[in-house]
Amino acid sequence: MKKNLEIINKIDASGLITIDVSDFNLKAPRKIIDLSDWLDEGLIIREASFKKQLQNHSWSDYSDCYVSIICTKDVIIPPWTYPLIQMKLRNIAKQVFFTNLETMDLLLFQQQLSIINFEKYKNKRVFLKVCNNESVPLGCLSLCIDAFAPHVKSLFYGEPCSSIPLIKN
Repeated sequence: MKKNLEIINKIDASGLITIDVSDFNLKAPRKIIDLSDWLDEGLIIREASFKKQLQNHSWSDYSDCYVSIICTKDVIIPPWTYPLIQMKLRNIAKQVFFTNLETMDLLLFQQQLSIINFEKYKNKRVFLKVCNNESVPLGCLSLCIDAFAPHVKSLFYGEPCSSIPLIKN
């Protein structure tokens, strides 16, 4: 006589919640505008030539992208250059940042965390899964810990099969 064997997933039954940290990483392309390419004689931005470059630049290249505006040369950039570029990208790019790519990624990640309803994690055991093929900046893990720690019963780094406890309330 054969018995009906049912496979039970003990992890699912335990009430543990695994959060893939990379899910908070927005997938749209990132692009950089380096103001060092806009310098006259490699030293300075002049208003007249800068505005001419603004008119001639191919802004459609930034369609649906997150854009970081930086300057890789050690020169003084007039503060008005950044908002002029942002205004050109306003209805083209997803969002524009006046910072480097890494900081932009952290800001985008933080935006995603800010829309989470943490009630469903209240007093739960939560695992922050970071061991997949997608690269997540280390600072994003710090943001996750700050966001989840006040709400959860326990917080772990990794997956239920292989984890490191971070906090136990």
